[in-house]
Amino acid sequence: MVYLQACRRTARDRIVADSARLLTCDNYSTLFRNNFTMLAAVFTAGFAFEIGFNQTMNKVWDNNNRGRQWKDIRHKYVEEAEDDE
Repeated sequence: MVYLQACRRTARDRIVADSARLLTCDNYSTLFRNNFTMLAAVFTAGFAFEIGFNQTMNKVWDNNNRGRQWKDIRHKYVEEAEDDE
């Protein structure tokens, strides 16, 4: 029984190691085969990260400053300005 568990563990470890090696080798050979592909991958990843990071930080900023920004208090001053005319 102990021998079977050891064999299963070894087979599972071997499968995980093979799949990890396969994924890393495929990505390496695909992305870093030539300089243009590597640069395209780096710029694409950087652009995607920038968009996601900016959107996340804008949401954090808006949540922390709710009620203090112009977009939150604009309706008070726009209505008063229209009434004055």
